[in-house]
Parts: sequence; structure tokens; C-alpha cells
Amino acid sequence: MKQNRIQRLLLLFVLCLAVGVGLPQPAAADEGGIIESMSVSPSKKGFCPGSGKTLKIKATVGALPEAMTVRIRIYNSKGKYILQKSFKNSLGGAIEYKWKGKPGKKNEAKASHKKYAKKGTYTAEVCVLPQGESIPAATQTIRFKIVSKAASDEGVPILTGDMEVDYMAEQIIKDAKIKDSMSDDEKVRLIYHWMTVNQKHVHYYANGSYQTYYKLASSKKKIKSYRKKTDKLYQQGELDYSNDYDMIRRKWCMERRIGVCTDHAVIFKILCNHVGIKAGVCSGYYLNRNGTKPAHSWNYAVVGGVTYYYDVDVEIQNYGKGQGDYYWYKKTRSEAERTHQFVTVK
Repeated sequence: MKQNRIQRLLLLFVLCLAVGVGLPQPAAADEGGIIESMSVSPSKKGFCPGSGKTLKIKATVGALPEAMTVRIRIYNSKGKYILQKSFKNSLGGAIEYKWKGKPGKKNEAKASHKKYAKKGTYTAEVCVLPQGESIPAATQTIRFKIVSKAASDEGVPILTGDMEVDYMAEQIIKDAKIKDSMSDDEKVRLIYHWMTVNQKHVHYYANGSYQTYYKLASSKKKIKSYRKKTDKLYQQGELDYSNDYDMIRRKWCMERRIGVCTDHAVIFKILCNHVGIKAGVCSGYYLNRNGTKPAHSWNYAVVGGVTYYYDVDVEIQNYGKGQGDYYWYKKTRSEAERTHQFVTVK
């Protein structure tokens, strides 16, 4: 009697084990598996939604044996998704989605799709789903914060995304003796001074013969090593890439340290962004004393939460002529408008 009871228990255990083997397993993060990498663009300080701003969610999915769906979701702190984006019939490769900061029209949290998501902690999820199945083959997540304007990611370096341009910018920053511990004002001042002394105002032509200061062709290993470092920082949210072609195409001028006002204004922006200072390009006209007003470009930079204006190109042209090294440096809007007619600011 006792022996039969033990046999029945053993048989029941074997049946449960067999059924358990056939059951689908719960989803888990697949580090280094189907999803090879994932990154979210904001810094540790967070993402501040607003006009023209996007949160970039990127993932690299390994080659899939069959067409699957790659799904991106953003969850709020309560675990309800506020956004869902699906890429159907994917066979793997690079996936990128730029989120503008507003919930989707249909979302689990029932948040308004007309307003920006509220500040708080969120989770971005990339999930690979076999077609027609609800259980994911792979999932990865990254947490991030949505913050107010006052606590936004000011101070986060923004690189161009071109490894050669970013490498040259890094060499210039070192040559200008700029350190992370310096204030924004000190950093901008050293960038302005370096450009004034080293850049030349030249109306160049592409086939001309000009001295090169950065041997890009013979520095490929160093450049790739630097890109590997910045990619890691990007994945950690320590910096961002703008991928702005108007900035990247100034590579030729950066390598030769020459250019006209538009080139110098963009290079100034590249260098400021490189050390985490928000800067942009202003376009319009320069008001000469003789009444003429040629088309011109200059800069703004945000220092200590205040926007100031800088004209490094005019400084370069007049350097050594008695006007002083910082004559067009750090002007207020009203001061800048005495000699500059603003048309566009971006």
C-alpha cells in the first residue's frame, strides 16, 4: 500500500516535469543576445520635452532567422506604457525612433497625447516579438528621467557624430587648455581666444593648396579609438550626437583652420557644444560705420542661464589691429544690435 503511494507520487512528479518543460518561459533581458545594444539619448540629468527636442531611442538587433516585430515602448513609473511604436517584418539591424515627448494617441496610461509627458522616471523598452506571438524573444530596458526646463540637460556635451570632426574638436579643446572643472564662461573665453589667434579669415576654394593641421589619414587608429570612447559615453547618456550635416561639412575648414564668417560661426558652435555649452548661429547683416551692411554670421552662447552674443569672425579679421582680443566678446542683445542686424537665430 505504502509502495503504491510512493509510485503514484513519483509518476505525478514526472508528469508535472514533462508539462513544465513544454510551457513557455518568462521573458528576460537578453544582454548581448538578439538585441546587441540599446541606447537612449538624454544625459543623467534627464530629457526636457519641448519644441524641436527629441529623445532618441536606438537599438541594434542581430540577424533574425525569420521576420519578427521590434517594438519600442515607454513606460511611466506605474508600469503603464504611454507610447508604443512597432517595426513589423524586421530581419534585424539598426532601429531608431525619435520621440517628441508626447504620449501616443492610444496608450495604456490614458495620458493626453496633446501635452508633453509629465516629469518623472520612465523606462524605455525595446522588445523583439515573433510574428503572431505575445511572448518576446528578447527584451532590453533603460530608465531615464523627464525633467523641467530648469533641470534640463544643460552641460551635456553634444558632438557632431562625425568621428573626424569630433576628434579635431577634442584636439582643439586640449590645445586651448580647457578643463572640465572650469566655469562655462572660462570655457567660452578660451574657445573664443583660441579661434581668434589660430583661425584665419580666408575666402578659399576647394582645390586650393592650404596647410593642414590635423593629419586625419594617418590618425585613423586614434580617431577610431576616440569614437569607441564617445560611443560608450553616448550609451551611458553622458553625451549626445547631433548628426547635423551643416556642422559636419565644416571638416575641411577645421582641418586647415581657415574659413569665412559662416564657417567660423559653425566651428565656434561645434567647440562650445563639445564642452557642454549650448550655442548656436545667428545670421543677418553686419553694420559697418560707412553705412554698408554685408551679409554676416555670428554666434550666441548660453552662459550661466543667460544668452550672450559673440562675433569671432570679425575678431579674427581685426586681431592685431588695435581693437583688442575680446572686442566682440560676450555682448548682450542690445549691445550686439548696435553692429549686427539679426535675421535668423538657430
